[in-house]
Amino acid sequence: MGTMPLTPADIREKKFHTVRLRPGYNEEDVDELLDRVEATLVALEGGPRTGPLITADEVRNARFRTTRLSPGYREDEVDDFLDIVVADLAGRGLGRSNGRQQSPPLPPRSAGGPGGPGGRGALPRAHGRQPDEPQQRHATGLPDQPSRPPRRSGMTPEDIREQQFATTRLTTGYNEQEVDDFLDRAEFTLAMLQQGRPDRATLTAAEVERVQFATTRARPGYDPAQVDRFLDVLAEEMHQYEQPR
Repeated sequence: MGTMPLTPADIREKKFHTVRLRPGYNEEDVDELLDRVEATLVALEGGPRTGPLITADEVRNARFRTTRLSPGYREDEVDDFLDIVVADLAGRGLGRSNGRQQSPPLPPRSAGGPGGPGGRGALPRAHGRQPDEPQQRHATGLPDQPSRPPRRSGMTPEDIREQQFATTRLTTGYNEQEVDDFLDRAEFTLAMLQQGRPDRATLTAAEVERVQFATTRARPGYDPAQVDRFLDVLAEEMHQYEQPR
């Protein structure tokens, strides 16, 4: 489908497979971006213009929240399709914004955009996280965004399991699988510490402070600033259980 220009229907009808137990892109974030792409193509074909035209740069720089528990779209499928969208928009003269400050790739949290409740997943949309829940802090991916957990003490294993980070696309990010594997160990360790079983812990606070992850630029990765801030709080929490013997 290389040389054929995309149509609004191509965007509206695009489906992605849904993953559950490995990282996937937040469905609502992807749907909102594609809704903007669809609206842009409608306007370019002479239809009503409902907002500013999206540019190839905005699509290329888009960041999506990443989910580990609730369903998410397969990252490689979304990335491959967005590469096609970027090439299409650039070919229509919408390569970059008109000298303006780069506008946010996703509109502010809208209550149910034109994509409707069904989403683009091959599976039905499940209990997605609501905008007012703590993980919404990671929607923008800005390094200066406060991204500490809601409590500086009293962290639970569930807090670790449900932690979400913004995903980087063309900037350096931490290897997602390495971070996920490490957080799985941290979740188990914190559960053991809270049960009074430090002998079964597989991590120490010092290891949390010293851990280093592989970085990636060509593939999606977790926002390093957000991961580092979360690990700082996690190490602080674990120190409370490591009293001198």
